[in-house]
Amino acid sequence: MRLPIRFSLITLVALAMGSQLGAQASSAATPRQGNFFSGGIGYGSFGCEGCSERANGITGGLSFGRAVSPHWLVGIGSAAWTKSQEGARLTIATLDVRARFYPSLTNNFFVTGGAGLGMMRGSFESESESEFGPGFVLGLGYDIPMSGKASITPFLNGVAMSNNGSTVNFGQLGVALTIR
Repeated sequence: MRLPIRFSLITLVALAMGSQLGAQASSAATPRQGNFFSGGIGYGSFGCEGCSERANGITGGLSFGRAVSPHWLVGIGSAAWTKSQEGARLTIATLDVRARFYPSLTNNFFVTGGAGLGMMRGSFESESESEFGPGFVLGLGYDIPMSGKASITPFLNGVAMSNNGSTVNFGQLGVALTIR
C-alpha cells in the first residue's frame, strides 16, 4: 500500500509525541481494565486483484469490548472504507471479533487483529449489489492519554475481504477517541 508521504509523517510524529505524552502521563493513566470504546476516522486506500490503481477515500472504525488482562482487550469491531464518484458509491466493511495486545504495562503501544464477516457494496442511483465473505483486520496504534479515561489513538490498519474468489483490501490511517 502506498500512502502519501505527508500521512506517513503525520503518523510518525503523532506516535513520537504520544510516547512523550504517554511517558509524562503514565502515572495518571488508568490501568487497562473494564470496558472500552474506540471510534475513529481517517484516510483510506482501496485496492483489489486486477486493479491497476488504488482508490483513496474516507475510512473509519468502531470497536468496543472489555479488558481481560492488563495486556489484552477483546471485543467486537468494524472497519469501513467508502468512496462516492459520479453517482456511484463503493463501500467495503468488516464486522469482526477483535483483540488488542499491549506488549508492555508501561507503554501504550498496541497491535490489533480481528476476523469476521466482510461486505462489499456497490451502488449506482437506485440499484445496489452486495457481496459477503470472510474479512480480516491487522494493525497497530498508540493510546495518548488525555484526561480521565480518554485517549487519542492514532492507528494504522490493513483490512482484507475475500468474495467470489477475489480479494479486496484497504489500508486505514486515522485517529480515534478511546474511552475506558
